[in-house]
Amino acid sequence: MTGPVCTVIIPTLNEASSLPNLLDDLADCPRVERIIISDGGSVDATCDIARSRGVTVVSGPAGRGEQLRRGASAAPGPWYVFLHADSRLDAGATSALNRFLEGATPTEFAHFELVFDAPESVFRFIEFGQRLRERLFGMPYGDQGLVVSQALYNRVGGFPDWPIMEDVGIIDRLSRGGRRVALGATLTTSGRRYRREGPLRVLLRNVTLVAAFRLGADPEALARRYEPECSEVQPDVAPSGGREVIVFARAPVPGRVKTRLAADLGPERATRIYRWLGRATVDALRPGPWAVTVYVEPPDDVSTESVRDWLGHGVEYQGQTAGDLGTRMTAAIADALGRTSAVCVVGTDIPDVHESTVQDAFDALETHDLVLGPATDGGYYLVGLTQPRPELFRDIPWSTDRVLELTLERAHAAGLRVAALEPRTDVDTVEDVPAALLEV
Repeated sequence: MTGPVCTVIIPTLNEASSLPNLLDDLADCPRVERIIISDGGSVDATCDIARSRGVTVVSGPAGRGEQLRRGASAAPGPWYVFLHADSRLDAGATSALNRFLEGATPTEFAHFELVFDAPESVFRFIEFGQRLRERLFGMPYGDQGLVVSQALYNRVGGFPDWPIMEDVGIIDRLSRGGRRVALGATLTTSGRRYRREGPLRVLLRNVTLVAAFRLGADPEALARRYEPECSEVQPDVAPSGGREVIVFARAPVPGRVKTRLAADLGPERATRIYRWLGRATVDALRPGPWAVTVYVEPPDDVSTESVRDWLGHGVEYQGQTAGDLGTRMTAAIADALGRTSAVCVVGTDIPDVHESTVQDAFDALETHDLVLGPATDGGYYLVGLTQPRPELFRDIPWSTDRVLELTLERAHAAGLRVAALEPRTDVDTVEDVPAALLEV
């Protein structure tokens, strides 16, 4: 490959659920020579995920403008690509970036077209409004990415060190010193913030902010005025919307978790992998439109506190009841369905359970009585219900390859409508461990 290469700079704050997807996309981009995560104090697995992929992490105070500046100061040239952590690049975006870098001059800067990963019509309206804003006023959003040469970036002074409006500020600076190029390809961004706060509310707030800024308002004053709405910090427990996710977790004590894996790797290393898997699972589910409750085994105060320290904020913690796994699941499901209308139970040993996985399960529960996520070892990694069904979990030979088979037999005998998700692999032996996790 000939032509210039680039460094991708990604500001992060608790982005463990989104970052792996973006890193996967960037792995297919041949002109990406280096990736830098500029972290603002994540308390989830964001930095661990980045380092496990060989990505450079620089840390410091939170604030998108400050984080972008910090990332750029650690980045080599000759080109920078600034992306948000919840962005996705498809093959078209990668090709467009490659073509631009092949022929670009250092005085040009570029961006993608905005597309949301949400099907609702209100998002098409927002996309149309942004295309209109871009064409009339030459103002892309930060969600559209930014490709700029190191030389031009340094000449205009980089991102302004403002608490908000940093994307508007950098485009203003670059437009005075360079030429803007629309890449003609889409960059998909998450609609999670719009959903969380209300799409029209966020749109109105953004328009108000930009208008106030254009009329001379100081970014510091705007940030103080809009701080509650602009905050990316999640509440301790998110509203459930009538849905709850149960996570079964054991206290991460060496010798008591992942014993089959420990036979190959040793108890300490197996426990580190277990901790990584569990934290990644909870981090992926925490932002969703449901409550998350972690049921802890053993159910004592010391174990609960150790699990809380491990899995972090934004979820509830309860002790598991006594009995075999079926008894404990039956009790937890009945408990949850006493306060919500639909529940999904997941474990902590699947490396690729994402928010979308559970969303698919809840969507299926709209028309089915039972949802199962089959595991390749004959069990299941997820079970979803809208009514307690203790007969599904009674007298099951747990930890055998007959778990899924017998559960389906019980479900069909009861006349339940069953939906199945895509099969996934539990991490039980060293052969199940993804290569990146062997370095944890």
